[in-house]
Amino acid sequence: MVDDFVPIEADRLVLRRFAARDAGAFRAYRDDPEVARWQGWDGCSRDQAEAFVAGMEAAAYGLPGQWFQIAVADRADDRLLGDIGIHVLAGEPRLVELGVTFAGAAQGRGLATEALYALVRRLFTEEDRHRLQASIDPRNARSVALFERLGFRREAHFRRSVWAKGEWCDDVVYALLAEEWTGAA
Repeated sequence: MVDDFVPIEADRLVLRRFAARDAGAFRAYRDDPEVARWQGWDGCSRDQAEAFVAGMEAAAYGLPGQWFQIAVADRADDRLLGDIGIHVLAGEPRLVELGVTFAGAAQGRGLATEALYALVRRLFTEEDRHRLQASIDPRNARSVALFERLGFRREAHFRRSVWAKGEWCDDVVYALLAEEWTGAA
């Protein structure tokens, strides 16, 4: 288990802890219906954003059974662009679930690929994780493409297995083992 999150620098990005200055940008993209479409939430108030950011500022990184959101910021000006959730499984801390959310304006430029690649590299090479996985609604073509670009394979497709936003949705699970990681983006 890792007890603190050490920032990760990529070409255009820095992956770091959330800070109070991120609350406004966090709220803006979490409150965007297009961004929220494939997520488990339907918007975000100012109070919710501030409480979330404060919680992540104080949260311990890598605690089994707990989600930890990593802020993804522009390396040039430290502007928040999105976040990556990491959930170390309670029963086996070498297994990790991931989730990715980016502001609409930050999508389509390869930033999520760059950020997720940097995190996957850290998880496999420095944290000795065994398996990473993501659960995705298969209609979310951008997320499916993101994980496939990084070498994740579709392991399962559960039909109408998740109740979300008033409907039964399919769920696909993508995974990547440490021994499969080639380091190529």
